[in-house]
Amino acid sequence: MNRKILTCTAILLFAFAAGCKNQPSDQDAIRAGIDKHLSAVAGVNMSAMDKEVKQISVNGDHATAQVEFHAKQGGGTMQMDYTLDRKGGEWTVTSSQPGGGLTPRPGMMPPPAGAGGNSMPQGHPPVN
Repeated sequence: MNRKILTCTAILLFAFAAGCKNQPSDQDAIRAGIDKHLSAVAGVNMSAMDKEVKQISVNGDHATAQVEFHAKQGGGTMQMDYTLDRKGGEWTVTSSQPGGGLTPRPGMMPPPAGAGGNSMPQGHPPVN
């Protein structure tokens, strides 16, 4: 009888310990990858926007995410679709494009992945 109790206790402790691993889920890691991408893009003022991840789809080491941005001062909402790849346990944005339902305010839209922050609108004078 004592052996059965000890065995059951050991199994429960093992199951509890396995469930308590502190690894981020794919969804949390994808959100972190998008945040990292946005923080690296020059000219994007995330403090003026609220971000809401609407949908995440994972297929192996590839994922897509639909993110909605809302201007904190009201008046503008836009959706971006991100494509991400898992590289070394970290999700990295490989491309982005505007999604459906755009009503952006001027200057609100984050540039596409890889666009860099040095591009200016056509006809804009050079900036030092």
